[in-house]
Amino acid sequence: MRRMLPILTTLVLLFISSGVVTATPLKTHVEPFNVTGAPDSENLKQTFQGILTSRLNPDMVKLVEKPDQAELLIIGSYAQFGKMFSLDVLLKNRENGSLTKVFEQGEGQEDVIPALGRLARKIDAELVKMPVPATPPTPSPASAQMAVKDQYIIKTETPAKASPDSWSSAPLDGIFSSIATGRTNSSGERELFIAGTQTIRAYLKGSELRLVAETSIPPSGKILAIDTADLDKDGSLELYATIIDRESLSSRVYKFDGTAFVMIAEKLPWFFRGIGNDVVSRKIYAQKLKDGSEYYGEVKELLKSNTIYTAGTPIKLPRSGNIFNFNRLAGATGKDGFVVLDQYGYLAIYAPDGSEIWKSSEKYGGSESFFSSKSHAGSRSTSDLDRWTFLQQRIMLLKDGTIIVPRNEGSLNFGNIRSFDKHALFAFEWNGTALNEKWHTRQSPGYLADYALDPTSGEVLLLKVVKKPGLFTGGKSVISINKIN
Repeated sequence: MRRMLPILTTLVLLFISSGVVTATPLKTHVEPFNVTGAPDSENLKQTFQGILTSRLNPDMVKLVEKPDQAELLIIGSYAQFGKMFSLDVLLKNRENGSLTKVFEQGEGQEDVIPALGRLARKIDAELVKMPVPATPPTPSPASAQMAVKDQYIIKTETPAKASPDSWSSAPLDGIFSSIATGRTNSSGERELFIAGTQTIRAYLKGSELRLVAETSIPPSGKILAIDTADLDKDGSLELYATIIDRESLSSRVYKFDGTAFVMIAEKLPWFFRGIGNDVVSRKIYAQKLKDGSEYYGEVKELLKSNTIYTAGTPIKLPRSGNIFNFNRLAGATGKDGFVVLDQYGYLAIYAPDGSEIWKSSEKYGGSESFFSSKSHAGSRSTSDLDRWTFLQQRIMLLKDGTIIVPRNEGSLNFGNIRSFDKHALFAFEWNGTALNEKWHTRQSPGYLADYALDPTSGEVLLLKVVKKPGLFTGGKSVISINKIN
């Protein structure tokens, strides 16, 4: 029997990989909920719709915006009776007309979101029983490349087989939110740094990804972002970690000697952001914090003298600009302006004097990284007394002036609750009047937490969250590297 197990396993794997039986997720539309017995019922209609949608299994459903595009309609209702509530859902299969009812009950407001999670698992169980359409044929490489212009082609990773222009790590345990690049050593291995809430890791990327060092901060602190630079031009890179600790900034700077992190400065009162793709010429900018939740004062260039740091020359950002949402722009006239992702996700171009020149009609960016403080001002629009401030995604510029901006998307994005589950990269060209799209990557699953560009190799490094943490399970993150030709 033991001899038969490897043979049976091989046959099963061959059967699965051969593509004899494949299936695609059901095209699914979730209707806004019908809400009765609860205050603010109009807003809760979309709230419950968003929460449930985010908890459905993406391997089983493919979300569509309109009901007439769907194979499956999910029609939900929420009814509150005193402290008790009931969540009821009707699953309507438009292909065969079948109707399935699913419900979940609970008590108290604190149980509403967990109950929606339990309801989603029940829906998943019902979806397993439903027939799904066969997987459509994979498009040819030639047709796939028609989506982007020939000047730049980003080839995303393919799990089925390796490509010389793409690479993806095995899933890393934990949720990581920031990535930075380092040096390339004599053996050709490249330094990569990633940060989670309280840890920073150093990896060497050669043919494999090898963990070489890790450092942590006190439990009361939270790492918001990391960047690397060589501000004093001594040939040794520094790692700048933006850290917030009990509503105050307590940032740190490390040196990495190839085997360990050495802290050279701590308790610095600034947010940090690196501007420039080349780590040698990159500048680090700094900004202060006010009342635990507001960016304060001007953004200034950070200066380093030995281990002493000071904030130097300020830059005059537009009113909507802050340390995390801008980049400098060399326009068609040769004069510097700014490209900014505002708090709502719109891209805007500003002249040096701060006047707005152009603004996008679509939203980009999208981040789950935030810091918060106790503020009664936040309770005006939400029941949460904490005031949350979300960071924005990086805006990168290639050497030829091409502007790179990511877009995260997800069904759950309201108030202080954000959960993104798919992403893409967009490239734009500024012609002096408008931003014109040059190309974009295909939409890929997973939340893009952060990314970096390597101008030497012409690669983009993506840090993605591919599995969100659950009640009994931790999350998973992945680093992928893709060539920009």
